[in-house]
Amino acid sequence: MKSLAAPGLLSVIIPNHNYGAFIAQAIDSVFAQDYESIELIVVDDGSSDNSLEVIRETVRRPNRLTRIEVVSLPKNAGKLAAMNVGLDYCVGEYCITLDADDMLTPGYVSRSIRELLRARSTNRAIGFIYSDCNLMGPDGEVVGHGKSTAFDPRLIERYSFIPEPAVTLMAAMREAAPFDESIRKGTKHHKWRRIIANGWQGKHIAEPLFYYRMHGKNLSGIGNRVLDEIAGGHRGERILSGYWPMQTR
Repeated sequence: MKSLAAPGLLSVIIPNHNYGAFIAQAIDSVFAQDYESIELIVVDDGSSDNSLEVIRETVRRPNRLTRIEVVSLPKNAGKLAAMNVGLDYCVGEYCITLDADDMLTPGYVSRSIRELLRARSTNRAIGFIYSDCNLMGPDGEVVGHGKSTAFDPRLIERYSFIPEPAVTLMAAMREAAPFDESIRKGTKHHKWRRIIANGWQGKHIAEPLFYYRMHGKNLSGIGNRVLDEIAGGHRGERILSGYWPMQTR
């Protein structure tokens, strides 16, 4: 792994497996950030759909990113394996893992880094910033508000409550890596458990700053459950710790 970080640079890792229908929108949301210093590492995890074609076409679009790498794994190894590979390409001071079916709002990165620096000015143990999200359906329509909760390290042993695209110090990511590639469900819960076990703390922004897509192939299984609830008339806010699974091999 790289040992030196470029000051101020954000590394965005997008692990992808068979999300060719969504990945272009995820990449475009990175291109749309108002933060100036971003590198993008897309790791295709042995997709059997048209993902690689879509990825390669999308990254050729005009953008202001510092650097883009597209890595293709020969066979499906799992999200955490793809993250481990992606980290080996990163040189940023900060890191985001963005799921290939989700999207960032244009000010997500600048707001999160600003909040991270402010929090660290009084507490150097703060290593990541996370937010609430807009829940969206398969076609991008907003269907509700997904809520996280204020940071409490004791909660991580009982709930998965921290979303994936949290801006994180690369130092915290590297201390926790490599992640256990045998974990196939509850992958973000595994990641945050590792980071918090090393003494890092987080801060919650109680605003929906990214889009979390609900569909039939969510790795967590949340999509079908939420969409069924919506079809039954249950709209509005959801506490996501009640939906996200704990780590499972």
